[in-house]
Amino acid sequence: MRALLSKLRRAFSPAPQAPVADAVAAPQELWHLVGAADADFIRVGQQFKELFVAAGLQPHHAFLDVGCGIGRAAAPLVDYLDASGRYAGFDVMAEAIDWCKANIAVGDPRFEFTHADMHSDRYNPGGSQPASAFVFPYPDASFDYVWLGSVFTHLLAADQAQFAREIARVLKPGGTSIVSWYLIDEEARANTGGGEIAFDFVHALEGCWTATPDLPEAVIGYDLEPILAQYETLGLDVLNQALGVWRRQPMQDQDIIIARKRAELSRF
Repeated sequence: MRALLSKLRRAFSPAPQAPVADAVAAPQELWHLVGAADADFIRVGQQFKELFVAAGLQPHHAFLDVGCGIGRAAAPLVDYLDASGRYAGFDVMAEAIDWCKANIAVGDPRFEFTHADMHSDRYNPGGSQPASAFVFPYPDASFDYVWLGSVFTHLLAADQAQFAREIARVLKPGGTSIVSWYLIDEEARANTGGGEIAFDFVHALEGCWTATPDLPEAVIGYDLEPILAQYETLGLDVLNQALGVWRRQPMQDQDIIIARKRAELSRF
């Protein structure tokens, strides 16, 4: 568990300045879509892979990447998933999906990328449907593993609740979710306003908080206890919480929760 905690924190920490193996990588002119700079795109992708494997991802698993962007998590899995493994990713950014289809999924039946035409003030203002009504385009219990990196940090409460229900729906019994958050607990509240944490979540919204009231979805935080209650209600047992980094220094490292779907519950 200690080794897993280390990998969880490293996945959202500044990347080490060490060479990594060659990997499919989006061109630098697209890196701004996921907030990457310099060589962080490739290094963080490799760190994601380490995180997934440490959390139990096997080469034969079916893996869903919610908010897949330009394939930062997908690219390192090209050489990891075997012939029976499967990757599916979707995103609201059509440009990102087009690049992934042309450069990662082309000629590889294991990989599938889908554009989700839902509204996002920041990433897809012309989207045709709200995220609060979006149904993941996959059958019930179809994935061993669901990953959301920097997704709930941009979703309002009604949208987040719908995505959470969909995560529980598409996970197989016994399947695992890994989700990154900004989670607000007593420590975060105690440090708010002192310039010692990345964001001051002082602007209340319905069911969540923002640090950027002019564009709320730019950065969203959630109170910890209601989120833990949500996991419980959905039949997702929390296995681990990596909390605390963004609370203790002015960096954008995120909290991560790993949870497993109860075997006896398959529909939500």
